[in-house]
Amino acid sequence: MKLFTSKRQRFYTRALQSFILLALFFVPMLLNAAPPTRGVITGKVVTNDGQPAQFATIILDDKKTIHVNKDGVYRIENLEAGTYNIAVSFAGQEPQTKTVEVKTGETATADFALTISAQNLNEVVIIGSKYSVAARKKSSTASRLPLNYLENPQSYSVIDKELIGEQMAITLEESFRNVPGAVPAKTGGGMPAFASRGFYNTENLRNGMATNLKTGIDLASVERVEAVKGPSSTLFGGPMVAFGGLVNYITKKPYQKFGGEVSYTAGSFELNRLAADINTPLNDDKTVLFRINLAAQNKNDFQDQGYGSTLVVSPSITYLVNDKLTFHFDADIQTFKGTNNTAWTTTSGVKATSLDQLKLDFKRSLIDNSFVSNQYSKSYIVQAEYKMSEHWTSQTNFSSSSGGYNDLNYFYQFWTSDSTVARNVDVFAPDKTNRTEIQQNFIGDFHIGRFRNRVVIGLDYLSQYRSYKYRRELMDVVNINQPIPSIRKEQLDDRLSQNSALASNATSRYKYYAAYISDVFNISEQLMVMASLRADRINSQGTYNWLTQVITPNTNYNQAALSPKLGIVYQPVKDKVALFANYMSGFNTQTPALNSDGTVVSAKPKYGNQWEGGVKLDLLQNKLSATISYYNIGVKNAMRLFTQDSKSFYAYDGEAKSKGVEAEVIGNPFAGFNFVAGYGFNENSITKAASNVGKSNIGTPKHVGNFWASYALLNGGLKGLGFGAGAMYSAEAYVDAANTVTMPAYTVIDATVFYNVQQFHLGFKANNIANKKYWVSDGFYSHPMATTNFLATIAYKF
Repeated sequence: MKLFTSKRQRFYTRALQSFILLALFFVPMLLNAAPPTRGVITGKVVTNDGQPAQFATIILDDKKTIHVNKDGVYRIENLEAGTYNIAVSFAGQEPQTKTVEVKTGETATADFALTISAQNLNEVVIIGSKYSVAARKKSSTASRLPLNYLENPQSYSVIDKELIGEQMAITLEESFRNVPGAVPAKTGGGMPAFASRGFYNTENLRNGMATNLKTGIDLASVERVEAVKGPSSTLFGGPMVAFGGLVNYITKKPYQKFGGEVSYTAGSFELNRLAADINTPLNDDKTVLFRINLAAQNKNDFQDQGYGSTLVVSPSITYLVNDKLTFHFDADIQTFKGTNNTAWTTTSGVKATSLDQLKLDFKRSLIDNSFVSNQYSKSYIVQAEYKMSEHWTSQTNFSSSSGGYNDLNYFYQFWTSDSTVARNVDVFAPDKTNRTEIQQNFIGDFHIGRFRNRVVIGLDYLSQYRSYKYRRELMDVVNINQPIPSIRKEQLDDRLSQNSALASNATSRYKYYAAYISDVFNISEQLMVMASLRADRINSQGTYNWLTQVITPNTNYNQAALSPKLGIVYQPVKDKVALFANYMSGFNTQTPALNSDGTVVSAKPKYGNQWEGGVKLDLLQNKLSATISYYNIGVKNAMRLFTQDSKSFYAYDGEAKSKGVEAEVIGNPFAGFNFVAGYGFNENSITKAASNVGKSNIGTPKHVGNFWASYALLNGGLKGLGFGAGAMYSAEAYVDAANTVTMPAYTVIDATVFYNVQQFHLGFKANNIANKKYWVSDGFYSHPMATTNFLATIAYKF
């Protein structure tokens, strides 16, 4: 079988082959690149009990500030020969200073030991300086390179475990409320979703690798959440990327001492939750480390029907073979049993212009608890990290992620008029998915002459599989102004037994092969450019229709895609002010179409291309971080249906656009006080399509704002007592593609009180204090959200 049948596809094949050969040719050469000709200062900061002080700040000659990594290590490069003053600072600690002499071509060492223990240090972080980490927003996974936020020519947000804990967030979508311009939601099957820059994303990466989840994502095992803005296929491929951005959540890793936390949470709607985080070395020399996160939760819905039980098991192991080689293994297993979100939409028969004009009791669900679904998600990652030299690291990743519905029943409810609702049940029995990914990265940080280069060269293979049986059953049409009959799962079972015909019963398989390279080149210490390129070859092995016992026509195909990424950063004030701009590309595969005259239209990948520019600030010795950016995203090659001579034809020339402004400010201006604030403005529209030209995408508001602030007492008899409050605002957004019905604008206000004393943590939170009735969208359906509710937690740390 020929893999490519056109000249363009053969060109992409040759380009991909050449790209791989060039990458393999240059790696050995780059490994021998000239070392820096200037000096280096490195060191480690520890607590008085020998643990890494991972939140410490290093100050060079009262000018340059950097932060130690998770191991307490710092490194300052490209220094001229001479004498320097190095200081280490931390909230609540007196600064320590050392004088260091730097010689050309040599590495000087300056280690520090704080006068505080790791446990007490952690208490200070939790109640006094939690956002100093978030303000740095350093993330190697956002760019797959060792870049700090000011050096990265794109926008991203980080929600760390301290902010997650203070807000008492339980699910991934709750954390999205801290992302500027983002609107959190859930799909009909309960998976997290969010709108960003005019587009919806229902996929999530875990530790930079593809997932394939069929449950929600519990935050029990999550260290931080990263939201990378814009189309990011260059480093993350096509299947996991939406044109408005992607979400990558980083899981908790083992550390070199025994410790952990157990907690119990209770709240409204009969919420009961137990969680545990246990860490321990498995051998005396602490080279084999183990950590496990567990959670079990039961909760009812805020409406008259609906409930769910969640179970989370997330073990992880780190094996430190030697100072060069490390293995990581982690798993995340989550199960859900209960009812699913009710999905709502409208039809042309609705005359109301807003959902709040439809007079159904907000707490009336029109479903029944007998419609139980069983869902699971399993994700496994193995990583080998090998330090090849002082300047090069090899990172080999393997990931297997599967999810499924053993028996999914969720209500898809149509407003057929202002007073009538068609109750449909979507049945998946079963639906099984899997993604397997193998990834090899070579990450370099080296100098050629005086020019610093940070490079990642990677190969990526992704295999994707889905097998499902599906049917939609119209149960009845009810009038909300009259008595509404109950509905039971037994009624559905009776109908299925009388007519077992399925709408779909199919299996599909895809394979993606890719190579990519990204280089950040320092023209000077203040000016750097990024050049990146990814080449993908996509092989769809067809969708087998078990009803007809043949492969669905046109589903067996091949495509190729190129995804460039360019960026520039200029820091007029080094390490404090950065001007940045980027051009980024993302793609989604599309299936060839069959015209009504029998001709086949070859498909092209759908592309989203972004231009973005803005300013980043890091002020007050890393206590205030701010970003403002303008973006413009153009979509091309979307499938478009048109009619000619009474026949239907397809073309891949549809277009859309999205533009806007985003701003974010994170601060810890003085000890104990922290805040995070964000704002997003977006305008998006379809510019070339079969219908709805000029209309906005479903569920994408023009204005979104978020704010959270907290204050904790660091001294006195009430030391450890703190308060937090915040709000999220969303302007109105459309429910339907024709833009005739809206979800009303809303402002949701939350508040929390917490108290940390010795090894105990107490917390109380009120959600939606104003009892706002509001809806969110996942890009397809609308979902009603919970009214006022409360939760309280007690935790013991050891």
